Amino acid sequence: MTPKLFNPYRLDETLLEERAAWLKKAAGPGAADRFAAKLAAFTGRRYCLLTSSGRAAIRAGLTALGAGKGARVGMTDVTHPSALDETLAAGAKPEFLDIDPANLNLSLAALKAGAARLDALIFTPMFSTSAPSEAICAIAAAGGFPVLEDASQTMGVSCGGRPYGSFGDISVFSLSSYKPVSFPYAKAGALLCDDLVLFKKAVKAAAGAGAFEPAAAPLMELKLSLLAKTLAGLRRNNDIYRRLLAGIKGLTLPDTGRDAQDFPILTHRKNELEKFMLKLKVPLGRTYEPLHIIAAARGKFPGSRLYTEQALHLPSYPMMTRSECLYAAGAVKGSFKRP
Repeated sequence: MTPKLFNPYRLDETLLEERAAWLKKAAGPGAADRFAAKLAAFTGRRYCLLTSSGRAAIRAGLTALGAGKGARVGMTDVTHPSALDETLAAGAKPEFLDIDPANLNLSLAALKAGAARLDALIFTPMFSTSAPSEAICAIAAAGGFPVLEDASQTMGVSCGGRPYGSFGDISVFSLSSYKPVSFPYAKAGALLCDDLVLFKKAVKAAAGAGAFEPAAAPLMELKLSLLAKTLAGLRRNNDIYRRLLAGIKGLTLPDTGRDAQDFPILTHRKNELEKFMLKLKVPLGRTYEPLHIIAAARGKFPGSRLYTEQALHLPSYPMMTRSECLYAAGAVKGSFKRP
């Protein structure tokens, strides 16, 4: 059988086949608790609650932090819509903050300008970028509001010597499909913190929102132990893209992280390039619709507008081959050589 090209489940399929005996031995009572303890230790946290999804973790975290009805919750304007959805579900009011087009992450200037009107912040480092976490947390501390850190795109990555997932008053991870630590075709999440009172509030808030599937724990534990190797593969992919696509006129490479699970590029020729890539059967990653468009907001968002008009995401999956990466990069270069 010919291997499926650009297969985002290649790591899962390989481990389920090659490590079947270990996974069977690791299953059973206590598997979920063991994985939770290892994830807490991995991020330097004291407590870890496994949840039914990343969304459930966000909702429980907001509730535990008191960011419920009427609270004004800041969030980066370009991120997964779960941040918006769960903020609204908690009865809170979203406050969208523009992005810095240089790295497609939360703009510090936008946060400083909006800090006075916030009661809480969902801080989401996007595209594995080394966002200025300490500066963001310092602004929050000065403003007297808590931070919920959604580190779903940065598991295993550090900033200033500290792992992402350790910065917020509460931190959350999505452990759903495609993530380096996940179970195929299943949703899951995790909530972590160091404060026992906050943790108990989160546990109470998460009750009734579904439960973590214990059968997923052994594979997640195995993938967590192999995360350094997985991220090394992503770095190789992204380094190939950056090397081969640098210097192309009309193409901008934002300063996103080497460990990113996709590779954003910016170009005025977005529509033309997208059609060309799909014709060559290169699966582009999901681009995000700015949240201020989904839920109308006042103010200007020049960074988000630039992203909307110009961004495409090249694929970078765990165990994606060098040949696949070269093919995708070659397709981009080929498009720009066309008249």
